[in-house]
This record gives sequence, structure tokens and C-alpha cells, in this order.
Amino acid sequence: MNTIIVEKDREVGGFYKYDEYPVNNVRGRDLISRFAIGDNIMCNVAAFSYDKDEVWVAGRKGSRKIHGTIIAANGFREKTLLELGIYGFRPSGVLYLYSAWELINKGYSIGDKVVIYGFNHYSISLASKLSKTCERVVITYTSGSLIHSLGEVTDMGVEVLEGRVTKILGGERVSSVMIDGRELKADTLILAELSPWNQLAVENIAGNAAMILEDPMKIVEASRIIAESLIEGGDPIEVLCSVPHIPHKVSKRVARIILGVGVGVKLRVNGEKIVIDEPYPVVELPSNSRVTIEVL
Repeated sequence: MNTIIVEKDREVGGFYKYDEYPVNNVRGRDLISRFAIGDNIMCNVAAFSYDKDEVWVAGRKGSRKIHGTIIAANGFREKTLLELGIYGFRPSGVLYLYSAWELINKGYSIGDKVVIYGFNHYSISLASKLSKTCERVVITYTSGSLIHSLGEVTDMGVEVLEGRVTKILGGERVSSVMIDGRELKADTLILAELSPWNQLAVENIAGNAAMILEDPMKIVEASRIIAESLIEGGDPIEVLCSVPHIPHKVSKRVARIILGVGVGVKLRVNGEKIVIDEPYPVVELPSNSRVTIEVL
């Protein structure tokens, strides 16, 4: 099977190009060096239109149409100030996670007193780098991570504060943020509450385009499931589920999915009860045309 990777940046890998914060002793950067190889990689090229079995892409040499089975693997997006309900001034010093990540990894300083809004692998990996150069780094959150604990974050000198950012204060530059009525001095606010991102509404989606996956090895496994389903073909299983999952449809010949839940969650899969014993579990499905998964 001939595979073409379309990459809008100068090199493939996205966030994981520089991710050195381990998950179960695996670093995203090491995975990129292992898997992001091959001759059919088109860099500095972006997809802008999709229609079932073809996609239009544009680059420095113009636009072209690529035919075949299209898989969107473009990653997450950060929630906006409006989505998060953050009001007040709009000074400099407010950055989205990926923008801050790119600046830090190119050697730029983004501030001394940094507040990161969002507790997940990506914000924690950023905080681990900022903690080495900034005077103060605080992560504030409303929901936790499936794979990282509060303790491991505080152990590296990063403060953790539960609460929702509601307002930004400052003139030309951020001076402080309001967190549930409490004012916290800061010169930088990083928005790191994340959502999946499938801007072209592609049917087959992988990785953080489908759901937020904090474990890089689970991204590899999810991609393998999708690839096997496309290769094996056959009748699909439609998955009806109230929790994030990938893929939404899987071949009966593969019959497994990954769920975005943590340890201890109790589920009912077509009537059979199971208890989850690892984050992002791979769940075997009965080979029915439709499978219902409920949280108990």
C-alpha cells in the first residue's frame, strides 16, 4: 500500500517533535524518530478541501488533488477565550499552547511568571521546560489528566491550582489573572484546554484529531487499529458510546477500539460489565453490526 503524508510544517511530528516528558518511560520525540520516516512525505503542504476519496492540497508549487483513502491526523486545537468564558483585557502575553511550545523550543523566552490553563500531558511537558527558566510556573485546571498525577508536577517545582480562569488583567502586557475570584500575578497566560480537531470533516480520523490522547503509544496503537480496519475491509461495527473513543467505526475483522477513560471506570459493553485497569484501554468488541458502550 502506497502512503503519502501531507505535512503543513517543515517536518513531521507536530507536538511530539520536541516532547521529552515520558509516559510509561516512552518519550514522544523518540517515537517520531522511529516512525516518521519514508520518501512519500510532503512538507510545507496543507490540505484545504476534502471529498470522500480525494483531497486538495496546496504548497509552494501550487495546488494538486490526491486520490485515495484519506485519514486526518492533524492533532488537537486549543479552546478559545470565548469557549473558556475568559473575559477582561486582551493584552500581549496570552498564548495558545502550541504557539508557546514552538517559541520555547526555538529558544525564546515567553515570560517569567507563567500560568498554564489546562492539566494534560501537553501542558505538563511544556511546564517541565518552563520550570527550568521561569521564576514561577502555575498550572490551573478544572479536570485532571488520565496519566499524570498532581504529585509528579509539584515535584518538578510547578505549582498546581484547581480552578477556572475567568478574567485577564493588564494593559499592554498581562499583569494578573483571576481564578475563581482569586487574583494571581502573572505576565503570561497559556491556553492549554484542548479539543479534537477535524476541520475538514474527514470520515477517517486518527490521534488527537479524533480524541485527546495523552499517551503517545496509544496514538500509535489507535493508528494501527484504523490502518488494519482499512486494509482488512469487511463489514463495519458502529460504536455507540458516550465517552471519547477511536475509531467510531471499526471492521468486524479487527473489532477493537480505544476508549478515553481512566483506571477504575466501570462500563457495560453490549450488556457485559467490565472494569478498566489502565488509561486509554483497548477494548475488544463483539462482532455485531452495532455495539453500545455505557458508563455505569
